[in-house]
Amino acid sequence: MDRKLIARKIAEESIVLLKNDGHLLPFEEGKMVAFFGRTQIGTLYSGNGSGGANVAGCGTILKECEKRGLTAEPLLKGFYQYKAETEPVTEQDEFDWTKVSEMVNSGIMYEIFGNYRPSLEEYEMPGTLIYQAAEKTDTAVLVIGRNSGGEECDRHLTEDYYLTASEEKLMKDVCTHFANVAVILNVNGLIDLSWLKKYPAVKSLLFAGIPGEEGAAAIAEILTGAVNPSGKLAVTVAEHYEDYPSAGYFSWDKEHLDHINDYETYGLSAEENGSRGFEKSPVTFYHEDIYAGYRYFDTFGKCVRYPFGYGLAYTSFEIAAGELKKTGRGITVTAEVRNAGGRTGKEVVQVYLSKSGSGKEEQENGLERPYQELKGFEKTSALTPGRTEKVEILIPWRELAAYDEKKAAWVIEAGEYILRIGNSSRQTSPAGRLCVEREILTEQCANRLGIRECNKGKLDFLTCQTGETTGKLPECEAPVLVIRPEDIAAEDHISESNGAENIFSDLSIEELAALCVGYGPGTPFAAVGDRSDPSTIFDEAGNPLTVNSHPTGYPGYVSPAIERKGILSAFYKDGPAGIGGIAWPTEMLIACSFDRRIWRMFGKAVGEECKEQQVNVWLAPAVNLHRDPLCGRNFEYFSEDPLLTGICACEVAQGVQEHPGVIVCPKHFAANEQETFRRGNAGRKVDAVDSILTERAVRELYLKPFEMLVRQAKIACIMTSFNKINGTFTGGSRDMCTHILREEWRFDGAVVTDWGDMDIVVDGADAVAVGNDIVMPGGPPVIRQILKGYEEGRVTREQMETAAGHLLRMLRRIQRMEK
Repeated sequence: MDRKLIARKIAEESIVLLKNDGHLLPFEEGKMVAFFGRTQIGTLYSGNGSGGANVAGCGTILKECEKRGLTAEPLLKGFYQYKAETEPVTEQDEFDWTKVSEMVNSGIMYEIFGNYRPSLEEYEMPGTLIYQAAEKTDTAVLVIGRNSGGEECDRHLTEDYYLTASEEKLMKDVCTHFANVAVILNVNGLIDLSWLKKYPAVKSLLFAGIPGEEGAAAIAEILTGAVNPSGKLAVTVAEHYEDYPSAGYFSWDKEHLDHINDYETYGLSAEENGSRGFEKSPVTFYHEDIYAGYRYFDTFGKCVRYPFGYGLAYTSFEIAAGELKKTGRGITVTAEVRNAGGRTGKEVVQVYLSKSGSGKEEQENGLERPYQELKGFEKTSALTPGRTEKVEILIPWRELAAYDEKKAAWVIEAGEYILRIGNSSRQTSPAGRLCVEREILTEQCANRLGIRECNKGKLDFLTCQTGETTGKLPECEAPVLVIRPEDIAAEDHISESNGAENIFSDLSIEELAALCVGYGPGTPFAAVGDRSDPSTIFDEAGNPLTVNSHPTGYPGYVSPAIERKGILSAFYKDGPAGIGGIAWPTEMLIACSFDRRIWRMFGKAVGEECKEQQVNVWLAPAVNLHRDPLCGRNFEYFSEDPLLTGICACEVAQGVQEHPGVIVCPKHFAANEQETFRRGNAGRKVDAVDSILTERAVRELYLKPFEMLVRQAKIACIMTSFNKINGTFTGGSRDMCTHILREEWRFDGAVVTDWGDMDIVVDGADAVAVGNDIVMPGGPPVIRQILKGYEEGRVTREQMETAAGHLLRMLRRIQRMEK
């Protein structure tokens, strides 16, 4: 398996062509092009934090384009090379690792991650160079880069989401002197594109995201036509930032506490919500409710710059809807795709579900539904000109259901539904109708994670009752399928028994507590510290109660072992961009391939890396959603859509787990869509952010990818997030960790916390008591928390044995796979 070729293939299939007026692209071989923008030679191939990678010798866009026959205007090329070689390097303040032992529970590890890194300024360009270049060619390529924000830190609006002043100047200069401009977005999240209206010289626009170490080569292949782009946007690009429904409710400026939304912003009481003793109690209010991403723009008829699912190719396609059929698993939709253009290429067929009558009139008799929701998709093979391919897309029965909070159940409401087929959310046509004769209950649940009583009636959630919507669906003459309760087979939720033989009866309370945490000193970055702090606690004779039995795993990233009981250590390692071998394209770009085969291939390749490095638990995929374009970790997340995210994650997870002894650990469970103060800041007396949202929104959107991973990919490990949901830390939420995860979804593995000290985030004893089995990185500081909680009656021996049992089942899953 040549992983570099796989990394390039993933990028090639995922890069999105957004604009190509006059067929500017692809460029002919030998064409002279004026390359602008510092990122052409400082190409961004990786994000940062746990989703980053550091690989030397990666190609640059300029070099890779030259390799493939393009001629770079020499004076500009020389200028950028000179500036890059002579630019002074400003080192950030170095962390004093000798003081790491003093940092227990201080939060300092996240303050290192959490310092905002602004966008780099473009070099000041001499006007004479631009004039001289324009005399030689009328074609320019301008590369815009972004690698700001990241773990613990969201991006900024000015000089980041918007073009910087130096970029704006360069854009104006380039578009003034060159008639044909192609812009490449080498970015870790969306940026404002409203400037496209001002600069008609920008004929082509390519979204390359953060494409991994082979991304520059993939970009060059697309620019020169060796590869026909086939990526589709996994997010919606709005006309303006203010158009996103989250814009007024998302805090990103952690440097200024007065800019942070808190309980008081929404007329709520911090004390009633359990936040006491802090100078600031941040809140991220999910005002948009179920109308996130394209669900909002399509339902409320908002103009967008580029819709969800959109992407061009160097050819054109025709999509014709075929028949609808009922099966035991759901509804199959067929379509025929014909390449109507002159180049070989691929198309993505997308299927959306609309409920007739959704909107204001439906509120009185049933549930509000978005105008349409993605329910399935399929990418064709490479079609030569004139060739036709038939694709079949399965819509599982569960995808017809919505969550009814009043009934605490998933139901398929009676009425008529329309299945729409096309190649973006704004380019669809009816493929068929479904008639549900009477309401069908698909799963009975119980109300969990709801709005706190003290907040009810005080929050203004978005609803069709208060906004102008798209209106009724047009009349549809497509064929009708009648859906009856007997058509839908009961879902099989059988799993391994949660019960396990008790091998812990002879363990002491101290040993049990030591199994409920990670093995290591519990200090930040224990793997690179001096390791003088103890990694566990000791018995009266001075013997360690647990050890590290893993051959390659290091303290802070391994589970504890008690070898006499057959409990061996497992090795965890970050993260979504790989484990330090290949620098893979990031999830934000990977999702744009809309290709299950690509995602499975990626998972298999990462699993092979894990196997080689003896990594047992890959701390990925990250399956939070793109709620707001300023989220600093959007590059680590797949999409704004929960179904697309879930399918991506399941394919990746299943690919990884094809390798014996390797499992995944999806994160961050859940509603971690804002990095700003996600875990608070003890030094500044700021509480962890509280994500306030409805039960329906959290179940239909933000829990859905995790549920798919549990039920479909059969994962054995999951990571809770730092933030709160409706006033309760996720790691301390019985609703999350036990009632939903284990009782509803039948999860039978281990629940670990995110890696972090416990100065603000939930106490270790409280975490174990509610079903969060392992506190990471843990170590003696958290063992002492658990023992104190045991003495105070906040956690019982039985709960500690249950947590240790979940760890043991995860380990046995790993060991069984190894055999």
